[in-house]
Amino acid sequence: MLLFGWLALLLGACGLPRDTHGTQERIVRDGVLRAGLVRHEPWTGLQDGKPTGPEAEAVAKLAEQLGARVSWTVAPEAELMHALEERAVDVVVGGITAKSPWVKQLGAGQPYLTTRMHVGAPPGQTVPESLEGASVSVAPGSGAGPRLQAWGARVREVERLHEAPGLRAAWDWQLDGWGYAAGEDVLREEQRIWVVPAGENRWLLTVDRFVVDHAEPIRRRLLASARAGETPTAPDEDRR
Repeated sequence: MLLFGWLALLLGACGLPRDTHGTQERIVRDGVLRAGLVRHEPWTGLQDGKPTGPEAEAVAKLAEQLGARVSWTVAPEAELMHALEERAVDVVVGGITAKSPWVKQLGAGQPYLTTRMHVGAPPGQTVPESLEGASVSVAPGSGAGPRLQAWGARVREVERLHEAPGLRAAWDWQLDGWGYAAGEDVLREEQRIWVVPAGENRWLLTVDRFVVDHAEPIRRRLLASARAGETPTAPDEDRR
């Protein structure tokens, strides 16, 4: 609380970014951070009606540092982005990527984590230089299939990717969690962000600094989810 109070004074004194609608000041004054959560395991989820996942945990820590509690709204991404436009929520999380069509209209933070999809080989093995004729397991909806097929690989879609034998196409944090060796070629790349209302520049700066500082703990939780065999899901909106 003292840290953020000092930061607010410093920003005001130095003429650094200000909030056009006083978001950060209101959060500190009222003690409530209104957060939107897109269900997108393992980044965010719900268990017994309570938000879970590394990004949800990080939001709770941010609120605690501001001397506030979190008031959650759980909804699909489009609905929550409209809520940001209406200033009905202060931040939206849920494994959101910098490619989201909403980021140009809102206060998109700096990417705090870049995730890459590779083909990985089991412990003690390496990914062959050529995948021509190689069998590669992929998760349904991963988007990896077409490129792998273009490389001549035989693609197998499996529901429980963490149990598939041999080569697997997965995110770097999954491969690390399984102890797999990643190949050099990148199948996909995503930059993860948090989103705030447009014009709330002081609040955006606070959120950016916080989430960048917490990128490594978030990644460690992702690794733990991979070791536990948890299966990533599409965001709520994509599951409709």
